[in-house]
Amino acid sequence: MFQLLFVYGTLMSGFSANVFLSDNQFIGYGVLYGARLLHLDEGYPAVVDGDGRVFGELYQVDTLTLKAIDFFEAFPEKSLYIRTIRPVRLLPYGDFVDAWVYILNPCFIDSKSYIEIPGGNWRDFLKKLLML
Repeated sequence: MFQLLFVYGTLMSGFSANVFLSDNQFIGYGVLYGARLLHLDEGYPAVVDGDGRVFGELYQVDTLTLKAIDFFEAFPEKSLYIRTIRPVRLLPYGDFVDAWVYILNPCFIDSKSYIEIPGGNWRDFLKKLLML
């Protein structure tokens, strides 16, 4: 059975964890509304609920891939992230689709140091960070 997965950080193309998605179909780019994107001090991003938007990529994944990514993200054992289904809009300005998204477990928000990413795009944030 195939499902959609929205990724916004190290699972995106060009980043180290994208290897998990190499055998899965890239659907396109998307935007998650009602969310904020944080860059955690550990060097990776996290989504939290908010009034912004987050840009990322959509993949069609099988159950085995989803289980492998759950293990990588330590879900649900350590529960830094919670995997939940959210509506994601296909770009450019397409339909909304329901996709799995890993969001930061709310109980960790106060224990993490982070920078909020104003544009909601982690790839652009890293490019600007490297230019400094």
